[in-house]
Amino acid sequence: MTQPWLQGCNPHRDLREGKFDESVFAADLSDVVADRGPLEYRDPVLFFRKTYPTQGLRRLLGAVLSRLAGRGSGEAVIQIQTPFGGGKTHSLIALYHLFRHPQEAQDSEPGQEALRAAGVAEIPAARVVTFVGTAADPLRGRTPWGELAAQLGRYELLAEHDQQRRAPGKDRLHQVIGEAPTLILMDEIAEYAVKARDFLDQVMAFFQELTETVRVLERSALVATLPSSAPYGEEGERVLHQLQQIFGRMEAIYTPVDGEEIYEVIRRRLFEEIRPDEARRTADAYWEMYQRLGEDIPREAREPAYRDRLRRAYPFHPELIDLLMERWSTFPTFQRTRGVLRLLAEIVADRYRNNDTASLILPGHIDLSQPAIRREFLKHIGNEFEGVIASDIAGPGARAPRIDQEMGSEYARFRVASALATAIFFGSFSGGERRGVSLPRLRLMALQEGLPPAVLSDALQRMEEALWYLHEERGIYEFRSQPNLNRVIVEKEEAVRPEEVEEEIRRGLERLAGRELRVFLWPCSSADVPDIRELKLAVLGLDQPRAGGRAPALAEELLRRSGTAFRAYANTLLILAVDERELTVLRQHVKRLLAFRAIEGDRALMRQLSEENRKKIQERCKELEDDLPFRLLSTYRHLAKAGADGVEWQDIGLPTSGDRGSLARRVVEFMKSSELLAERIAPGVLLRKAMREGESERPVREIVEAFWRYPNLPMLADKAIVHRAIVEGVQSGVFAVRSRGRVYFREPIPEAALEDEEAVLLREAPPPQPEGPALTAESAVTSYPAGVEAAARPMPEKPLEAVEAPPAPSKGRGLSEVYLRARVPWDRTSEIIRGVISPLRTDGAELEIEFVIRARSAASIRPETLEHKVLETLRQIGAEILDQQAR
Repeated sequence: MTQPWLQGCNPHRDLREGKFDESVFAADLSDVVADRGPLEYRDPVLFFRKTYPTQGLRRLLGAVLSRLAGRGSGEAVIQIQTPFGGGKTHSLIALYHLFRHPQEAQDSEPGQEALRAAGVAEIPAARVVTFVGTAADPLRGRTPWGELAAQLGRYELLAEHDQQRRAPGKDRLHQVIGEAPTLILMDEIAEYAVKARDFLDQVMAFFQELTETVRVLERSALVATLPSSAPYGEEGERVLHQLQQIFGRMEAIYTPVDGEEIYEVIRRRLFEEIRPDEARRTADAYWEMYQRLGEDIPREAREPAYRDRLRRAYPFHPELIDLLMERWSTFPTFQRTRGVLRLLAEIVADRYRNNDTASLILPGHIDLSQPAIRREFLKHIGNEFEGVIASDIAGPGARAPRIDQEMGSEYARFRVASALATAIFFGSFSGGERRGVSLPRLRLMALQEGLPPAVLSDALQRMEEALWYLHEERGIYEFRSQPNLNRVIVEKEEAVRPEEVEEEIRRGLERLAGRELRVFLWPCSSADVPDIRELKLAVLGLDQPRAGGRAPALAEELLRRSGTAFRAYANTLLILAVDERELTVLRQHVKRLLAFRAIEGDRALMRQLSEENRKKIQERCKELEDDLPFRLLSTYRHLAKAGADGVEWQDIGLPTSGDRGSLARRVVEFMKSSELLAERIAPGVLLRKAMREGESERPVREIVEAFWRYPNLPMLADKAIVHRAIVEGVQSGVFAVRSRGRVYFREPIPEAALEDEEAVLLREAPPPQPEGPALTAESAVTSYPAGVEAAARPMPEKPLEAVEAPPAPSKGRGLSEVYLRARVPWDRTSEIIRGVISPLRTDGAELEIEFVIRARSAASIRPETLEHKVLETLRQIGAEILDQQAR
C-alpha cells in the first residue's frame, strides 16, 4: 500500500506556511535589473538553485556563451517564442545572471551545463544591455535605441535620434555597440511596439537594423522574446507579424521548456525534496492498477512509458499537468509555464493545509470551492461558470457533494462524485476544439487505490441524473453554461401539482388491483366496505400510511364496523396500507413520470432538444411507466387483518424485481405462504376447530360462518374448502353428516346435501338402522308442510323416471305440496313448460323451480360461453345461483 504524497514530498516553506506569493512565478527582467521584486529572481544563487536546466535552456545558455567567448559557433540573433508564461523571461534572467554574476553562475548546475554546452572553461566578461517593453515608456522615456546607447555609455551618439524618435542606421549602431563582447536582452518588444504607434515604423526599422548589425559583430548576441500569439487585438497581430518577419530572416528559435521537462521544472519550483523511492513505489502501484483495468482505461496508460511519466510527474498525476499544458494553455490569456506553476502551487498549498491522504494529486482533487483556485480557471472561461461550479461541483448546496453523502461512509474519503465532477470540469475547456472527457480517461483522472471502479461508474450515473450543467454526448462528458436535460426535467417537475401525482397513483392502483380478491380502493370510512362473506381487500389512501409502528386509524375502524353496524364477517377483510418511506419514493417517481410526459408532449421543446436527448426522453418515459407497478407494489407493503387481540399487521416485503402481478394476487400469495389463507383443511383439523369439547354436533352452515367471522380461524377464499374437508372426512369416517333426514358416513356425500340449511356435522355416526321397505311410488312424490324450503328437503336417490307414477288421490281429497326431481333429456326441456309448469299453475300452485345443469363436452366449453351467455342470462332473469362449479 502506498503512502500519502505528503510523506514522499516536502513543499517549499512558503507553501507549507501559507505565505505563498503569486509574484514568485511572475518573472520580470526590469525588476531584476532594478534589484526589486522576489528574491528568487534577484539573487543569482537562489535563482540557479530553483532553476531546472532544461534542454532548451542549456542550448540557449551554451549558444550565447559560445558566441560571446568568440568561438563562432553560437547564433548571433536568437528569438525565444512561446505562449505567454512559457519561460521566456525566465530564460532572459538566466542569461542576465550568467554574465552579470559569472562566479555564482559557474558554481550552479545550470552554469556548469552551459559551460559544457559551449565547450569553454569559463564565462567571459561581457556587457549586458536590457530593454523591457512593458517597463519602457514610449511617450516620455527613452526609445529602444536610446536605451541601448545609454547602457553602453554612448548616449551622445544617439541622443538626437532618441529625442526625435528616429531610428539610427547600421553604421551608427556599429559605433554604439563596438567590438567588445555584448549581450543585448530584449523582452516584451511586441507590447512596446503596439504602444509606440506614433513612431511604429521607426521601431520596426530599428529592430531590422539591429539584427543585421549584431549579426556581423562576432562577439555580440541579441536575444529577444516574442509571444506565439498576440494578446493585443488586431493591432497586436499586425505588429507581431512584422516582428516575426524581421527576426525570422536570421534568428534561431529556442523553446525553454519542451515536453515532459515541465515535470522537472514543477518539482524544482514547488518542492524542497521528493523521495525517489516513494515516487517509484506509488507510480508502480498505479501502473499495476491500470494493468488490471485493461480496456477500461486508455491504452497509453498501460504502456511502460506511462509508468515513467507517473514517476517523473510525482506527486502529481500526469493527467493533471497534461490538461494544463495541452488544453488550458491554449487560451490566449493563460500563461503557459508560469500559469501552470501558479495554479499547481495553489493546489499544493491547499492539499497541504487539509493534510491530504491521497497518494497522488489527481485532477479530481482540485478544490474549486477555494476562491484562489477557482479564480485561476474562471478568468479564462468567464464568470458565468461560477454558477455552474456552485450548482453542480463544489460549495454549499452543490449536487456532487450531495451524491457523495448518499453513497455512504465507506467511500466518503474518496469524494467520488465531487472528484468526477471536478475532473470533468477540468477537462471541459480549451482554447481550441478539443473539449470533454471520455469515461476511460475519467478513470485515470479520478480513480484511486482502494476505490472499486464500479463505485466510480455508479457515481457517474447518479451525476447524469442529478447535475444540471453536465452534458454527455457519444460517451464524452463536459460541463457547459447551458442547463442540461436534468434542469428541464426539474422545471417540469416543479410544475406538477400534488393532486396530479395523487390522481396518477390512483389510476395506477386501479390498473393494478387485480381480480383475485374483491378490491375496495381508498375507502374514506367503514361504510365504503360492505359486510359480506366474500373475501375482500381494502386498499387505504395515501393519507393513511403505516410508519414507525403507528397504524392508520381507519384500519381498526374498517375491521370493527361496517357503517353504523358492527362488522360480522371480519375474517373476510384484508387491509393494505402504504409504507411512509416508500411513499416518498413513489411520489417522486410519479412526479418525474408526469414531468417526462409533459416534456414528450411539448412539441416546441422537443424540437429544441438534440436527437440524442429526444431519444433519452422517450426511453426514460417508458422506463418510468414500466417501473410504476413495481413502485406501487413496493409502497403498499403493510397488510392488516383482524386478530384475536385487535389488528394484526404483516410486512409483506418488497416484490421481486420485475414483478408485474396485481395487488390482490400479491396479497393472496403472501397469505397462502404465511398459512393465513387456507387452501385445504384436513378433516381432523376441521373437527377440532369446528366443535368444542363435549359437543356432539354442529350445523354445517355455522361451521362455514365461523371461518368468515372469527379471526382465530384461517381465512377462506371459498366455502368450498370447508365442504371439501367435510366430504373427505365423511368418506374417511372421521365424522358424519346428517342432511335431509339422512346420515352420510363412510360414503360419498353430494354437494346439495351440504348446502342444506339443516345439514349437521356429527362427531360420531349413529348406529345403523334396519333396512326399510323397497322404494314405492308413494315415496317418490312427497308432500311437505307449507313454508319448508326446497333446499332443506331430502333428495330422492333415483331420478323420477325410475319411479312408478304416484296413485291418484282419493275423491274429495287434494295435495297441498308437490316436490319433483327428474332427469330430463336436454332436447325435451321445452315441453316442461307445456306439460308440467302450465298444469300446476292452472291449479293455482305457487311454483319454486330449481334447475340442476351438468354439461359435459368431449372437446371443450368456452369460458366466454359460460360467463357471457349462460350466467349472464340467469342473472338477467333474476335467477339465484345456488351452486356453481366449472373445471
